[in-house]
Amino acid sequence: GETPLSRLPMQASVFSAEQIKDAGAQRLSDLIGFDPALSDAYNAEGYWDFLTVRGFVLDNRFNFKRDGLPINAETSIALANKARVEVLKGLSGTQSGTSAPGGIANFVVKRPTEVPLSAASLEWRERANVSAAIDLSRRFGDADAFGVRINGAAGKLDPQVRSAKGEHHLFALAGDWRLNAATRTELEGETSRRSQPSVPGFSMLGNAVPDARGIDPRINLNNQAWTKPVVLEGDTASLRVTHRFDADWSLVAHGATQRLRSDDRIAFPFGCFDPDPLPAGTYYADRYCPNGTFDLYEFRSDNERRRTDALDVSVAGKVLTGGVRHQVQAGVLRSIYRARFEPQVFAFAGTGNTSGNAQVPPTAGGLDANTDRDER
Repeated sequence: GETPLSRLPMQASVFSAEQIKDAGAQRLSDLIGFDPALSDAYNAEGYWDFLTVRGFVLDNRFNFKRDGLPINAETSIALANKARVEVLKGLSGTQSGTSAPGGIANFVVKRPTEVPLSAASLEWRERANVSAAIDLSRRFGDADAFGVRINGAAGKLDPQVRSAKGEHHLFALAGDWRLNAATRTELEGETSRRSQPSVPGFSMLGNAVPDARGIDPRINLNNQAWTKPVVLEGDTASLRVTHRFDADWSLVAHGATQRLRSDDRIAFPFGCFDPDPLPAGTYYADRYCPNGTFDLYEFRSDNERRRTDALDVSVAGKVLTGGVRHQVQAGVLRSIYRARFEPQVFAFAGTGNTSGNAQVPPTAGGLDANTDRDER
């Protein structure tokens, strides 16, 4: 409603487009420095973001929204066309129906402005991460009844870590039509793509924490000759109609669809067998061997498809009882989530090492059945 955030009986953070721009943020994990209650969780280069709120990892399938409607965040969500990012801490189950307890992250899309807007930016960071973006907004027609806003971004990814070059792009279009003083229709959509090899995390060496002075942070353990990039593609569109009955009451119908396609591929360390002491040896299931070697596995799940459809119809208004004014809202939300996966590869490839110079042959590529998912 109209209540300031500082007076609401809940904890939330709002990151504006200006903050996002000033921080040079290109992904959700770039925003955690603004709030001590937020942290990242395995936010590797080339993969999607995991956000932790008060120690709870948000479920990428169900704890994320876009303009208030459920979306799937098992992808790379671009920030170039987002007006702000809102993070509600706690209360997530009551707000979205199905979710983990940490909270909710909501991405608010940029809409046409009242005055003309023309902006462009060029950014260079780290070794050779170069990106460019445009933001254009215009109104036209009788009484500026029509509005259009275009956002575009593209870039080359070349971070400090080696063997992780990639690229990304986004195109987004938002428009609105003021049919009359009481009714407004808003339509928007975006398409994006990100392609980049992922970077697996480091681990302990036997029972010892590795000495950071002896580790080169630029080494990418996913550096095999047969390694392929992770490809994340997404298309999202929404339609919202708002009708005001009078100064106090309004009706909103808001529907959206999101379609994701992913190629999830990586060569990654997963435990190791240390033959010392003989003859039994030791198997480390959750760390590397003391000498820095590890078991290297190939994971490949191509053509993952996820679709989320949502429709929200609500009525909101103000009621005056005596001298007290109340804000009232009631509605119904329906969402359908569908995920389809093809057979995947998850196989042992050979022995790698923390120096990153071990090359092993690709696996035979034996396929294992995957698990589809439907939720309403």
